[in-house]
Amino acid sequence: MKESVLSQWFAALLLVSGLVWWSSVGIRGAAAMDKGLNAPAPSIDPTAIAAIKQVSRDMGDAMVAGDVQKLNQIYADDWTEIGSSGEVDTKENLLRDFKSFHDKLEWFELGPIDVQVFGNAAVAQGRVTEKRSRDGKDTSGEFAWEDLLEKRAGKWVVVHSAGAKVVWADSPKEQSQDPAVVETIKQLERDMGDAMVAVNIDKLNQILADDWATIGHSGKIVTKESVLRDFKSGKDKLVSYEAGPVDARVFGNVAVAHGGVTEKRIRDGKDISGEAVYMDLLKKRDGKWVVVRTAGARVN
Repeated sequence: MKESVLSQWFAALLLVSGLVWWSSVGIRGAAAMDKGLNAPAPSIDPTAIAAIKQVSRDMGDAMVAGDVQKLNQIYADDWTEIGSSGEVDTKENLLRDFKSFHDKLEWFELGPIDVQVFGNAAVAQGRVTEKRSRDGKDTSGEFAWEDLLEKRAGKWVVVHSAGAKVVWADSPKEQSQDPAVVETIKQLERDMGDAMVAVNIDKLNQILADDWATIGHSGKIVTKESVLRDFKSGKDKLVSYEAGPVDARVFGNVAVAHGGVTEKRIRDGKDISGEAVYMDLLKKRDGKWVVVRTAGARVN
């Protein structure tokens, strides 16, 4: 249920409310780049994991029921997404669209939900099939989705989302777990961190899609062009990092990946080092996987 919150439920595309910029872009990799750093470990608390999975189910149910009050509780006030056309959407717009039936979810079926919790932040990801209409047009299909959540005032809320419609090359599958494909995604995540440390602009240019985007702490869209410029100029400098295991899922032409990372980082001469959780949405284009959206949150 995403491509406009993936249609607005499960397809909202990313990013970072009130987070420093490093948590959106700098949180990468899987190899230890600094022996003095330790990657944050995900919690195995079954209560927290179950609560986050329930948020995902409640979101879909509230959309089908047109329960705007429930949606208002699920989404953080500073929730945003970047749509497929590159525009920024807000919680206010999302609620208005469902209230006016501009966006209508008739039914949905969720696949397995994968959750990782890092302190006050968490990532949930999976796939969904939905029957949906927007502006009177059928936007139904199967989607891969990711949600970034934070625990605020004792309650988990969705702060950013990401998703894309799935296209299967062969017959539809529960999910592609071809070890070679999954490892390709994980290696891409490692390569991204290594390229940032080495200031390898050519490599970063290959990894990030031309339409890659995220939202910085100011609420404005950050583009690939500006990211490459900041690394090249030294305005943004990733000194070292250590990332935990990358959790990757592949659905046809779409993949989702997330994990935790600790990094030593300088931006505008200031130390903004710390721990974070990140998520990436990837697509296979012209036979190559590229990152199209990114989201992150600082771990407390």
